[in-house]
Amino acid sequence: MLFLTCPIMVMGQTAKGNYSLLPLKDLSSFESTSPNWSVQGDVAIHPTGTAKPKTTSGEGILIGNPGKALTTKLKAGDLRLAMEFMVSPGAEGYVVLPGGQKVRISDSSLQRDANASTSGYVGQFPTQNASKAPGLWQTLELVYDAAVPGVANSARLNLLSLNGVTVLETVYLPNSQATAEGKPLSFEVNKGTIAFKNVGYQLLASRKTLTLNNLAYKVYSDKWDAKEYSKLSHEGKSATLTQEVTNGMREFHLVYEGDMDVQEAGDYIFTSIYSGPMLDFEVDGKSVMNTGESTSQETHTGTANLTQGAHKFKIHYSRFPWRQPALGLRVEKAGIRPYDLHVLSSLPEPEPKPYISVTPDKQPEMVRSFIQIDGEKYKRTHCISVGSPQGWSYTIDLNRGAMLQAWRGQFANVTEMWYERGEPQLLTPAGLAVHVSGRSSLAVLADKATTWPDSSNINFLGYKINPEGFPIFRYAIGAATVSDQIISNDKGMSRTFTVEGKPTGAIYSLLGSGKQIADLKNGLFQIDNRYYIQVNQKAQAIVRPAGDNQELVLPVSDSATYTMFW
Repeated sequence: MLFLTCPIMVMGQTAKGNYSLLPLKDLSSFESTSPNWSVQGDVAIHPTGTAKPKTTSGEGILIGNPGKALTTKLKAGDLRLAMEFMVSPGAEGYVVLPGGQKVRISDSSLQRDANASTSGYVGQFPTQNASKAPGLWQTLELVYDAAVPGVANSARLNLLSLNGVTVLETVYLPNSQATAEGKPLSFEVNKGTIAFKNVGYQLLASRKTLTLNNLAYKVYSDKWDAKEYSKLSHEGKSATLTQEVTNGMREFHLVYEGDMDVQEAGDYIFTSIYSGPMLDFEVDGKSVMNTGESTSQETHTGTANLTQGAHKFKIHYSRFPWRQPALGLRVEKAGIRPYDLHVLSSLPEPEPKPYISVTPDKQPEMVRSFIQIDGEKYKRTHCISVGSPQGWSYTIDLNRGAMLQAWRGQFANVTEMWYERGEPQLLTPAGLAVHVSGRSSLAVLADKATTWPDSSNINFLGYKINPEGFPIFRYAIGAATVSDQIISNDKGMSRTFTVEGKPTGAIYSLLGSGKQIADLKNGLFQIDNRYYIQVNQKAQAIVRPAGDNQELVLPVSDSATYTMFW
């Protein structure tokens, strides 16, 4: 019954990649503690109002309220840090880095523009507001150098990502504390309540625990796109990994083989950086990376668990004849700073690739494009994305009458549509995106328990523009016509369905689906940890099982309205 009255609650900690977790069984991981901090098993925070957070005893979640800062016994210098956090309405606090610099965490999801009070502020404003609403778990990741060689009394924030959106890069910060011997991290809460979990860290050392030796190469003159290669041009030995052994050939397939000397066992993450139609990387005959086209030195990663000692490796790379060759391989391991296995000259400066965006200014913007949804093999081809000056955006699959994704912040990255040949014609969200459903938003059901179809019997009739510049989509469902209007405001996106004519049966709308849908009362629902749905309290919204998931559906008679926010 708890889930009927509280937001979704979570328990435990989960390690992230090569990160070590800060133990949160109790407060023993910290220096002197105070009553404003505790460790709990789960927490629920309502996104609106002044209700106190609800907690349940246990371990794994650090809860902070206004008062003294909490300092770790862990001491660090250069590090990577990754964590999840949740804020209450109006909350403000900081994560304090070893040099004394403060990364702001706050309830800033409704801010139109990023400023010094926005989550992610440290030394300068974040590039955009990527924070979520109170009551939702958020992610923060950063890469930090406590000291910068050649730059006295400075630290450097190499990367800060909030909820998967990069909001700061390469920011030089004044270093207020000496960090040669390492300094602790701290957590501060000035207003409200802030919860933390899965606090993971990597202490970065400049050691090289993996090297390449006994490199032998073969260069083939087969066409760059040949599936098989057999025309050997030349071969030899090389002291380093470099594409320069091809001696300026316009088309080639380059194959390297050699020994990999591993001094410390563990999980190694390899990153390829190249320009060409393909790269294949194997260790001990097992594929670590097998990647396709890379036009501007895009990166791809693969992981291998390696024992101490010698291992055999093989790399196969081919070049686009119309672009300069570029081949690079980088490696990293928990506690070790990433380093290159190639020589610098093998990876020349890439040809500049512009970032092309669409930004709604005084009125909404609409862009037709293909859309690729994570986990789907094929592109959605009949899609329109709509962005608003208020910062809320969405994509509709017109073939299915389906909302595919919604996001807040900057509107659209259209580089892959409008740069050079415009292949693969994909638009990608430039802000904080949430996956919605991908299935038709409307369907005629025999009753409220009928399984929701993947694609409804629905026909797109076009759209018209309302006075504010937002589209009103029109669909035929049997003998009825349904208008679908989505309007943005400062607090979210409001969607209204209006029915004209007589449908063949009862029309329902699919508002959300997920592993867990929590009824927070008064018409407010939480869909997993992704977003909230607000409906009129008198509306008959239904939470129903759907296999291993749940669905939130709403009957649509003459009209129905709901609001999304996150």
